[in-house]
Amino acid sequence: MTHHLARPSRRPIWRTLSLLASAGLWLLQPITARAESLLDDIPAGTGYAAWELCTRVIASGDDYWRVRLQYAGPKVQPLPWVWDVDYYPGAKVSVRSVVPLIMHRRVAIHRKGLGCTLVPPGATEWGVRLQPIRATSAPPPTSAAWPVGEATTQAPLGSAASQVLAAHAQAMFTEPSAALNQRLNTTALLVAHQGALVHEQYRPGYQREQPQLGWSMTKTLTALVAGVMHTDGRLALDDGVPLRTWQATAKSGITWRHLLNMAPGLAWTEGYEGLSDATQMLFSQPDQGAWAADRPLTSTPGTVFTYSTGFANVAMLAMRQLLGGSPQALHDYIQQRLFAPLGIRHGLVELDASGTPVGGARGLLRPVDWLRLGQLVANHGTWQGQTLIDTDYMDFMTAPSPASPEYGGMVWRQPSDMIPADLRARLPQDMVWFAGHMGQFMVVVPSRQLVVLRMGVAFDKDLARTQTMALAADLLAAL
Repeated sequence: MTHHLARPSRRPIWRTLSLLASAGLWLLQPITARAESLLDDIPAGTGYAAWELCTRVIASGDDYWRVRLQYAGPKVQPLPWVWDVDYYPGAKVSVRSVVPLIMHRRVAIHRKGLGCTLVPPGATEWGVRLQPIRATSAPPPTSAAWPVGEATTQAPLGSAASQVLAAHAQAMFTEPSAALNQRLNTTALLVAHQGALVHEQYRPGYQREQPQLGWSMTKTLTALVAGVMHTDGRLALDDGVPLRTWQATAKSGITWRHLLNMAPGLAWTEGYEGLSDATQMLFSQPDQGAWAADRPLTSTPGTVFTYSTGFANVAMLAMRQLLGGSPQALHDYIQQRLFAPLGIRHGLVELDASGTPVGGARGLLRPVDWLRLGQLVANHGTWQGQTLIDTDYMDFMTAPSPASPEYGGMVWRQPSDMIPADLRARLPQDMVWFAGHMGQFMVVVPSRQLVVLRMGVAFDKDLARTQTMALAADLLAAL
């Protein structure tokens, strides 16, 4: 049975007027411009909205109307004026455009313990549901303090640092504007210092047990999975990436080092606005890693930095093939060899329609578990006195790529032109940072054992990034 949800009958007059004004401006555009905009935006918009609603509402337990009206809607304008949304609680979300002659539909399905999967052309809902993959049971919780266990007690900070943290937290949870498309929507702010949790704060309506989508922070998670495989002897950085389709071709010279440095030499256009390689892959391809791996070789591997969600998906596909090719094997490996040793409970990387984890964008973990990944990087691969990832791999991961000093092994690093110059001068040279779409940022300073995590749905990602970096810089000065 379709649970079709209509818009609420009551809406504040200011919001109604704002929406009418937006629609009027769009309708006043030349007809050809509107048609071209819709043709480019609708396939990405319906896919983005369906997956966003499914993951945030069904998998994460967020409020449907909040996600639809405040998070998804403003991001996929003008789609909300021509969409039809069907929400099947606990099962799936369907988003369909209703523009004559430009009909388009995407469905995202939920599987318990596996999160949500988008079903694009070339795949079917039941084909995905019948895939032979099962969820892995979460490790039992312990009452020990973070990062080992689930105790909520926060370690004390000194007076000066506590005041800095309180001031920044207030600013980060305060909206700079009432306009939906300018809001920060900070949902979580966590800080660890010297291996202890010193701050854990959520936006009203959110709680610790809700996993949150890390978007491109998942790329760094993917690099950590590769690091565990390196430590287990399953891959070497200077080995060729063992994709079957690359054998006996010019792409056979692409190594793991090239791929993880985002310098494999493949053509790629990143971006979530309209039609790009990233949106075409994420929202229209059933086997995302294979599609990205098929991009043409346009430069010598290792020489040109090209930021790409697709390259992280290629890495996941290659790791799946290293483990024999079954989706179950890679899912279990991530759970058993990376998540379980860290005490990560209910974490996952959502799958594409072929069963491969979407390593470039779909990591879904509780904020306290994302923070554990940051702490692992701060510890240079060790955890509770044991080596989880070899030192030589962590050296590679955090060192500058030959193709870009701003990037390492699927992690951003200092210095970076994306950080304002005054803040850049105050941040240590060993700082690295995870970054994801819509304002997911985690700053890691190994030399000072500081990890700062900010999550949310920021429409002003530059402000969200600057706020996170400023908090880290001011905390370092106060500690």
